[in-house]
Amino acid sequence: MSISSINYSSSILGGQIRNINQQLTDLSTQLSTGKLSQSYSGMGTNEGFAIASRAQLSNIAAYTDTITNVNVSINLANTALQALTTIRSTTQTGAANTAQDLNVNGQTIAQNTAAAQFGSMVGVLNTQTGNRYLFSGTAFNTQPVADAGDIINGTTTQDGFKTVLAERQAADLGTNGMGRLVQTQPTASSINVAEDSATSPFGLKLKAASSTLAGATLTGPSGSPVSFSIDLNGNNPADGDKLSIQFTLPDGTTEQIDLTASSKTPTPVGSFAIDTTTPANTATNLNTALNTAIKKLAGTSLVAASAITAGDNFFNTVGSATANAAATGNLISAYTSTTATGSVALQDNAAAAAASTTSLDATAGNHLASGILTALGGTTLTINGNTVTFNGGTTVSTVGSNTTIGLGAGTTATVQDILTAIQTAGGPGVTATLSASGNIQISTGTTTDVSVTGGAAATALGISSVARGGNVPSTPPITGSTLLSGTATTGGPEVLSPGFSAGDTITVNGTTLTFVASGATGNQINVTDSIQTLLGKVDQITGTSKPSTIHGGVITINTDDPGSLNITSSNATALGSLGFSSTTITAAKAPLRVGSSPAGTATTLVNGTANTVRWYNGNDGPGSARSTAVARVDDSITVQYGAQADEDAIRRQLQAIAVFGTFSTSTTGQYSKGAVAALSQRTAQALTQQPGQQRIEDIQTDIAMAQNTMKDATTRQTQAKAQLQTIIDQAESASPDQVASEILALQNALQASYQTTASLAQLSLVKFL
Repeated sequence: MSISSINYSSSILGGQIRNINQQLTDLSTQLSTGKLSQSYSGMGTNEGFAIASRAQLSNIAAYTDTITNVNVSINLANTALQALTTIRSTTQTGAANTAQDLNVNGQTIAQNTAAAQFGSMVGVLNTQTGNRYLFSGTAFNTQPVADAGDIINGTTTQDGFKTVLAERQAADLGTNGMGRLVQTQPTASSINVAEDSATSPFGLKLKAASSTLAGATLTGPSGSPVSFSIDLNGNNPADGDKLSIQFTLPDGTTEQIDLTASSKTPTPVGSFAIDTTTPANTATNLNTALNTAIKKLAGTSLVAASAITAGDNFFNTVGSATANAAATGNLISAYTSTTATGSVALQDNAAAAAASTTSLDATAGNHLASGILTALGGTTLTINGNTVTFNGGTTVSTVGSNTTIGLGAGTTATVQDILTAIQTAGGPGVTATLSASGNIQISTGTTTDVSVTGGAAATALGISSVARGGNVPSTPPITGSTLLSGTATTGGPEVLSPGFSAGDTITVNGTTLTFVASGATGNQINVTDSIQTLLGKVDQITGTSKPSTIHGGVITINTDDPGSLNITSSNATALGSLGFSSTTITAAKAPLRVGSSPAGTATTLVNGTANTVRWYNGNDGPGSARSTAVARVDDSITVQYGAQADEDAIRRQLQAIAVFGTFSTSTTGQYSKGAVAALSQRTAQALTQQPGQQRIEDIQTDIAMAQNTMKDATTRQTQAKAQLQTIIDQAESASPDQVASEILALQNALQASYQTTASLAQLSLVKFL
């Protein structure tokens, strides 16, 4: 029989001692490192939570870095935007308060300052953070704005804004300095003013005209090209009688010329002289005064408006599509003018035919027959709902469309006042004249019937109601009220012919408008609707900020995105009736240049990309500028902080300052100071924030909201970091007190084991046996 040796290391007790020693070693490591283990396997069952928490901490660290970087960009952008608001305020104050003293370059001090501010603004818009341009949108590696000198003066191959400005001014003034208007005197007593082209976008556009000139006949503005005429009919107006003409300027503003008849010497400014001996000379004086007034308007306000519009042509992306020709000759008119001659031949006190100058004062040397004056006294004549009242006063007064004529001794009234009162009461298009035999002749015009009531007054004057003629073809230019289809009726609006039919379509930028017989909803339009309704539908689809217009029978469709404008119709013939010769309507894209040379006779604007400096080179794609820079700052939160130099608020300011700082004029020109004054006013207005327009402060607000979002995220992440670190610490950290207690217990156990082992170690084979 063999006997196994007694070995300490292989004994159960020895194994226990080694185990205790290992535990002591582990606890000593925990005490020195503060960790439960140096490996994941020794961490325990909660280590999974610690690992997940550590991953979240890593994400938070990445978000913190992102927030730091984005805050740097936002702070720089905000500083740049604040600089822009300072530049705006400085330029606006200078424009509003500038003295019109011109230096040798034909500019004011405020304009020189604006030119310098333009350069500063370009520099601000080219701000970088690292290698990123802040105002380029997604094209952050591209300098957004061209160099200031190139924008204004051009390069060796491309024209700058200064050239575009000069071309536009020449096109708007025309070769005669009359704002593209043609003024003639067809007869000794008449004057005619007409636009030089139906389709030209340049120059002054006739909007409205009115006259209180006694005995005069005013026609228009109407026709294509639009024109108006005034005929004094051999009569002299009275002191204070006035001719007023309203004009629309290229920038959309309206100006009015008022010319007042005057017998004063010298003739006051804004007046024309009455020649009491030769009425034909009065017409010549009016013609001269009107010519002078138009040239002054063209040399001042028109020049300023032209500069503003040139800025739009160069800097703005807004475009338009203009019909190739006025839409005339395609209409059915349901009426024609009718002239009726009164049944009574008015006589004076000498039993001769009365004239327009015959007095209504029964005590005057030459006056209307006493029987007629007696019959008129105290009566009221009603015409188209308006009144002409005869009383015992001594003056003539008009309020609105109602006139009171005094028949008392010493009255200043004449037969002409009766004729003028009838015209005023009748409304637009109605005229009243006196024939050689003394009969009152009333013409309806083509827009208004004349309804006459009034008993004794109507009988005394021998006048009665006059209706327009019947349904006849006519060729006036289309207007906004022209119907898209149908049959004209007496007294009704004109109708496009050939027009649209139910089932026809017009497709605008991919959206289809369908014509229906009635009850249109959504993207439908009734065939009996007006052209203005159609244009309104088109504008809704294009989203234009500038409504489309009709002037002199020519339609202009405006769009903020000319590159996308595309209009077609299933009825090309009806589209042609609107004046468009092409089956597809498109718009010229910015920059826009005068279309032909010499500019003074040009009639079109064309795309000038090939030979014009491009001022903005950053991203100009669809979507908001803010969305061009996006950062994730939390697991479920992103912020947008992009910006583009061509945003509306920035572009409008850059454009206004460029126009003001670039415009110059002759130091000795007759209208130079007036032109600078008009431009200064427009510049100050352009830099004034308007309701509904984007402001630079709006951009600042947007990026401030992004910054606040990041601030809130940082606060939440700071709190989360503390909680996550607690989870990690609880899972992985060793308590010094607990470890020390366990070490002490193990030391006692180890001491006891050693003592036991020592006692056992004294056994011998002899003792064992």
